[in-house]
Amino acid sequence: MNKLVLRKFSIFVMLACLSIDSPAQSGPAQKIPDFTFYKMNGQPFVRKDLTKTRKLVIVFFDVTCDHCQDELKIVSQRVEDFKNVEFYLVSMDNVAGIQAFMKKYAPKMNGKKNVTLLTDLNRQFITRFTPVQYPATFVYGTNWQLIKYYGQNSKVADIIKTVNN
Repeated sequence: MNKLVLRKFSIFVMLACLSIDSPAQSGPAQKIPDFTFYKMNGQPFVRKDLTKTRKLVIVFFDVTCDHCQDELKIVSQRVEDFKNVEFYLVSMDNVAGIQAFMKKYAPKMNGKKNVTLLTDLNRQFITRFTPVQYPATFVYGTNWQLIKYYGQNSKVADIIKTVNN
């Protein structure tokens, strides 16, 4: 079994186990939990680093996921519709993989002030945010309470409506 197939299978098993073995929390995190992710330069990024002045869109993605590629490609094309939110794009992939993904699928988001790329080196996202599948898009308010969760095959137009209401 090659590394990519094994990795995807491992992530699938983790997500499946969460949906079966997690009675304490059903569904996505209603409030942003504590976490430590890392910026592309290796600097830690924790919950207190999030903005509290604008809505937050947190997207959990995998660089090899077709649905993630499609969704972020459309978001990138419509990035101006998201100018009043802060984006936090989180992946368990390595920095080089994330940067290549962004260059290919979301080039208009690269370098935007309201877009922060993060890597989940400690594998915390799944257990703390409890996504159901890739991509997982969480829209949080300025109080860090969940407004809406979008799973695979969500329409970007629906996400835009949510963030602009």
